[in-house]
Amino acid sequence: MNQYATKAAVVATYDNLGVKFSYPENWRISEDQTNAWPRSVSVHSPTEAFWTLMIYEPGTELEALVDAVRDALSEEYTDFESVPAEQTIEGVDLIGCDLNFYCLDFLVQAKIRALMLGVRPCVILYQGEDREFDEMELVFSAITHDLIRS
Repeated sequence: MNQYATKAAVVATYDNLGVKFSYPENWRISEDQTNAWPRSVSVHSPTEAFWTLMIYEPGTELEALVDAVRDALSEEYTDFESVPAEQTIEGVDLIGCDLNFYCLDFLVQAKIRALMLGVRPCVILYQGEDREFDEMELVFSAITHDLIRS
């Protein structure tokens, strides 16, 4: 068990916007308070790494969502690298990309994954500083697995 999971052995549960997932209790959660789509919810670690779920109206193409999120990040950050990625979690296919870029003087790793949750297209974006990303990704992955299972 990594240090982030050990410190957060107790979990909290988010259950709103038609989705449900568990996350470490010592992480901060924030929810978009607008009624417009897309709706979003984010979970932030004590070190400011984060996992965000964006929920879109039915009919939006997953590839277009991945492109839009990637393009927005590439305009904001320097030395931006993107590699296409696919994975399957709990029998659900996800498409997206793996990213590396600089924010201030820190190298950041991020992953964008798009999937269908029922009839709603969704995008998951998670990122953290490069030196802690491998450990943080274990927590991000657990949140994602729980979201898909629920």
